[in-house]
Amino acid sequence: MTEQLHRQPVLLLIPHYNNPQALNASLASIGADEPCDVLVVDDGSTRAPIDEAGARAAFKGRGVLRFLSLPQNKGIEGALNAGLQWAQSRGYEFIARLDCGDLNVSDRIQRQLSFLEQHPEVYLLGGAARFVDQQGVEQFVLRHPERHEDIVQTMRKNSAFVHPAVMYRTAGLATTGLYPLDAPAAEDYALFYAFVRHFRVANLPEVLIHYELDPGGISLSKRQKQLASRLKVQKANSDGSLAALAGRLRTRGLMLMPYGLVFRLKAALRRTSRKATGDD
Repeated sequence: MTEQLHRQPVLLLIPHYNNPQALNASLASIGADEPCDVLVVDDGSTRAPIDEAGARAAFKGRGVLRFLSLPQNKGIEGALNAGLQWAQSRGYEFIARLDCGDLNVSDRIQRQLSFLEQHPEVYLLGGAARFVDQQGVEQFVLRHPERHEDIVQTMRKNSAFVHPAVMYRTAGLATTGLYPLDAPAAEDYALFYAFVRHFRVANLPEVLIHYELDPGGISLSKRQKQLASRLKVQKANSDGSLAALAGRLRTRGLMLMPYGLVFRLKAALRRTSRKATGDD
């Protein structure tokens, strides 16, 4: 009963696996006035488990920090789904995401919550991300389309959301289901496609997180698996249009290219675009 009385409207869900220092950095980035509780789901860490005392010292938010420990490693999809089920059973209205090592801007949660409260038709809300290397040096800023109609077009070729920068309505999960287990390394793309099919979605134009490019992260270390899963999601959601076909062909092309080359080309294009528009 006490937990219900003191619950914040948003649960910030952070999966953890053998990376307590990065977790503490993420927790420290949460603003003191942010209206969220935090649930850290430890995915069976053995080599470097969570330092709960250090994590509590790093977290300065007004909500409550809690930990959920899984007895064995289930992978990020299993860890996230365990967190979602925990949130559903406690009546949280909104779920926000953050990954270990990524940093919130100080009022990120309040910005997204305010937008969703003002736009009850929107069920999934993302935002821009500043991508930095492990030394904190900016590489590029990624912005996705803001309007639902433009997001639908983008989803045909890739996700139109930065996963650790999203917030969504927990009620939507009754329709979309949880993160699927058959799209490894692209579980977010699959879930967000379900949100796009059933609900209105949007992105904020401003930067909400600083996203660390970790060579050991899923996007880099499991790239071929991620692209294969992306292709599977695209096939499952194809509407038979030329745009959908072009999206699948693009994914097949990326599977043949080294990630280092793709990353350098994307970063160069985004830096050129920012200089042309004067966007800092």
